[in-house]
This record gives sequence, structure tokens and C-alpha cells, in this order.
Amino acid sequence: VPSNVPSNVPSNVPSNVPSSSNPYGNSSTSMSPSKSSNPYGNARSSYNNNSPVSSSAPIVRSNGATGVPITPIAQLNMYQNRWTIKARVTCKSDVRTWSNARGEGSLFSAELLDSSGEDIKCTFFKEGVDKFFDVLEENAVYTFSGGRLKVANQQYNTCKSNYEITFDANAEVHRATDQGEIQAQIYDFVKIAAVEQMEENKIVDLLAVVKSVGDVVQLVSKKSGKELTKCDLGLVDDSGTEINCTIWGEKAQEAPTKFAGQPVTAFRRVRLSDYGGKSCSLTQASAGGQVMPDIPEAQALMQWWNQNKGQASRSITARSGGKLDSFPDRKTVQTIKTEHLGLNNPDKPDFLTFKATLTFIKKDKEGGAWYTACAQSEEPCKNRYKVTQTTDGNWFCDKCQGTFPNTVRRWIFSATTSDDTSTTWVSFFNEQAEILLGNNITADQVYKETQGEEGDQDKYDSYFAKVNYTDWIFKCRVKQENMGDETRIK
Repeated sequence: VPSNVPSNVPSNVPSNVPSSSNPYGNSSTSMSPSKSSNPYGNARSSYNNNSPVSSSAPIVRSNGATGVPITPIAQLNMYQNRWTIKARVTCKSDVRTWSNARGEGSLFSAELLDSSGEDIKCTFFKEGVDKFFDVLEENAVYTFSGGRLKVANQQYNTCKSNYEITFDANAEVHRATDQGEIQAQIYDFVKIAAVEQMEENKIVDLLAVVKSVGDVVQLVSKKSGKELTKCDLGLVDDSGTEINCTIWGEKAQEAPTKFAGQPVTAFRRVRLSDYGGKSCSLTQASAGGQVMPDIPEAQALMQWWNQNKGQASRSITARSGGKLDSFPDRKTVQTIKTEHLGLNNPDKPDFLTFKATLTFIKKDKEGGAWYTACAQSEEPCKNRYKVTQTTDGNWFCDKCQGTFPNTVRRWIFSATTSDDTSTTWVSFFNEQAEILLGNNITADQVYKETQGEEGDQDKYDSYFAKVNYTDWIFKCRVKQENMGDETRIK
């Protein structure tokens, strides 16, 4: 050791660097170790390829309006004990309760976005719920400190940060001035048509017109036995494709009011499902949808909708529910013949899912492409059984033996569908026909508009012409039927 260096300084440390017992530096500036001891490494590099690696880069801080040092979310790491972030609350979940052998409590989560463009998930527990749930507002800006960092659980966390934060009642949360340096939200939109080939449970962002809002429904969970609230939305975009999106909890109760008037809405981080073909639902991290976001894509989509709202769109969600076959398990039309579907067991039908183009609709049945059904909406008829008109103009039902002054018309027609392997006839009944023709158009509605005293054949034809040569995914029953002495596949 040279004589001008104190003997208590190791020889491998430059003499102009003060020795300190704090391995992380002072409170305003610190350096991460050159070789990280973090056993998790860059846990979510696939979401953060362009971000600086927090375990080796210096932490850059800026002072907030109050003089408190602000740490960018991108620079948070496990070696920090004290930090303050300034971020916008982009979404906030409902409060959930939990109970297990170790006790019970409540929690809610939120996602925070800062000016670096990085977002992070945070969760408030127990007393922290009581203290901060009513304080935090979506789209408002706050400073946060006093939380604990942990490695993000990728199964439930889709934020860019490698970490997530837990807060309790000792956290510090203060409303901050929104100076406009933090974006309102960051989206990565995909078209609904592209969703069809994506795997189940994938998280995506959608920009769509809320074409329809279903009833708010109460149901009981089979797993937990708890009562749940849900509302189904029909979403459509300029790919000409529809999908069903389910909203849960308090957001479901607000849906009929929030989405009235068919607004363009941005949905962030919805989870895809194969239930009913392809559908999606808002996750706990979803904000519930941003109506008419101030982005160019929203203006373009609204212009498209104003020009095309009367046109039919293809739905990738089946109204009857259940799962369609997955993409690899779909059949071709030709397999109906090659696999002898419908002929293997006369008492049991076969089912297949295939994608095909609608090439011809047999609509020119006398009186229209429908039949007259009983007006009784309750059991035993439920508007399904055929009625005949009596001499006095009433309608008689053989099923319930009732006579009614009016009838309900229900769609029934057949059409040809083709793919690159073959062509086949398919029968359409009421519910499927309403989906096919779009906007839930009923047979009664078309009858009133086109079959009056003067009639309007051109308008009648136009309802069917707009869906000719459109592509659909069909789930069909194939069954052997006997018609007199003839056996055929239907």
C-alpha cells in the first residue's frame, strides 16, 4: 500500500472514492452492482427489450414539484429500500375479499403508468384497502412511496415492469399535478378478425364499436358459490368481424349506461377464450373500456361505422355458447363425405366445425323464408310450434290448442356453403339466421317491411344479398334422415 493511501482502504479501491458502509450509495444517487446477484435475472425481457436493464444501469431520478426525488418505474429494482414514483392510475379493480387457513382480508389492484412509458401493477391489502381505495381515481396522477417490490407473476401480470408493488396502510399516496407528461394510456390494438387464430388466454387490446349491450345478469359461481354480476357486449370493428365480450362486477352494472349509443371504445388487456367459438372478457386489470378515446384510430373507426352500420358482419362467437373446435381441429366440407359423417350411427348425429363461404341462399319460398309460429311465449309452445290460419283470420296451434289473433314468424331457409374442397347445403333456423343477416333482424320485421299490400321485393332481396359471398365459421350437426323411401344426410 503506498504511503499516501490510508491502510484501511483496500488496494483495489481508488483512493479518491470514499469508503462507505452503505453498499447502495446515498439517498439521491446510487449505482447497481456491476454483476447482479438477483437470482431472477431479467424476468420479463420479452416485454422490455428496449428498456434499460435495472440491475446494471444507474438509477436516474428527477425531482417532483414538491422536491421529492422521483424514480422512473423502469429503474425500480430489488436493491432499493426507498423510492417514490409519480404515475397515472390507468385502471383500478374492484375490491375482492379472500379467506383461507391463515386468515381473511380484502385487496384491490391498480396499474400505474409513468412518463417513461413503463407501467407496473400494484396491490393494496387489508387496511391499505380501507385507506386508499376511495382515494385513487382512474386517470388521475399521484406520487407513491412506502411499497414493497417483488418479482412480477407473469401468469396474472401483463405490465411491462419486471416487478410489482404491494402496499399496506403505511404507504404514502398523494395527489399530484397532472402536467401532461404522462400519457393517458398505451395501447397495442389488434383487429377482431385476427383474434380468431390466437390461442386461448392471450391478452390483447381491442378498439371496437360497442354494437350491442346485453342484460345485466346475476349468477352463482360453481367454484366459489358467490353471486356474480355480468353483462355481455357485442363488439365489431372495421375488419367486419364481431366478438362477444363479457364484463363482470360493478363495471357490468354500469355497462348499459356507459355504452349506450354504440360508441367507439378502447378495451385494454382483454383475455381471449375459446368459449362459444371465440370470445373475450375484461380481466381484473382491465379499466372497463375507454369510450371515444382521443386517438386517430378511434375517429377512423367511427367514420367506418357511420358508413357501414347497416351491413352484416361475421361473428366469431356462437350465440348458443359452448366451445367450437379449436383451429387445428376444424374440418373441411369434403370430410363430411370422406369420414361418412352422419352415417356412422343412425341414432346419434355427428358435429363438425368448418370455415366456408356462403354462396347461395334459398329464400324464394312462397310467403317468405320463414314459418308462422305460435304466439304463446310460455310452455309448451315458446313461439316454436307451427300454426295455421283460420277462416276468420286468427291463428290456431295444434300443440297448445290455442287460438290467437296474431302469429310470430321465425326464420327457416337453406343455403350452400363452399370451401376449397367441396360444397354442401346447410339449414338455418331462427337464431342462426338472425346472426347471419345481422343486427338480430327478425322475420317479423322483414315481413312488415317487405310483404305489405304493395310489397317490396327489392328490399326483401337486399337482406340476403348483403351476406352472399361472406365467410363464416359454422358448427353443424350432420345426421341421417329418412324421407319416405329415401335416406339422406342433413
